[in-house]
Amino acid sequence: MLRYRIYPSLLQSFSLFHHEARNSEGDLYVSEQELIDRINRVPRPQTEAQLRGVNFETALVTGKGEEAFSADIIRQMRSHLPFRYKTQFYVRTAIRHVEFYGLVDIVGGNRAIDIKTTASYQPPKFAHHFQTLYLLGLRQWNIRQLDYLITDFQNVYLETYHYDSYDFQPLLDELELFTDFLEKHRPQIKDKKIFHHAGVQTSLF
Repeated sequence: MLRYRIYPSLLQSFSLFHHEARNSEGDLYVSEQELIDRINRVPRPQTEAQLRGVNFETALVTGKGEEAFSADIIRQMRSHLPFRYKTQFYVRTAIRHVEFYGLVDIVGGNRAIDIKTTASYQPPKFAHHFQTLYLLGLRQWNIRQLDYLITDFQNVYLETYHYDSYDFQPLLDELELFTDFLEKHRPQIKDKKIFHHAGVQTSLF
């Protein structure tokens, strides 16, 4: 029985909280209250880095505003895109008692692509990233590869993960921990959309 509706960025926030990840000043990236606020979709101002990332993706796939970015970086990134593709491809699937859903940046041929911008890059930066769980839902379209196409605005990087070889278990374990967190903090959760009330396809696991 499905009990929750969860999307990748929320799980990524939980992972930062769970591992007590800290920035260079020693401050937590995500405190418990910040995590609850994100679950409740409390509006947050968009950071300059987030806005730049959004504008870059728009420039990459539509050409709009591309003059604001390095022509060479745009060219390199586009060289990794399929000849034909769809953008903002909606995926949902059932994982145990969770409906996992979200938008994949690009889908074309037999692979999916997530576009990432970052201030600094050390591989494999996205090895433990919850968007890789999209592969569980994309399999029905015979898509078994997810590429993270990354730029720090100086260079372009590619991380590739395959359904047949990727170890999903660490992500699934944290997904289970997150549902435990939801139950423990249910009285503080005001946005009840995270709790499932509608049907979805039969669970894969």
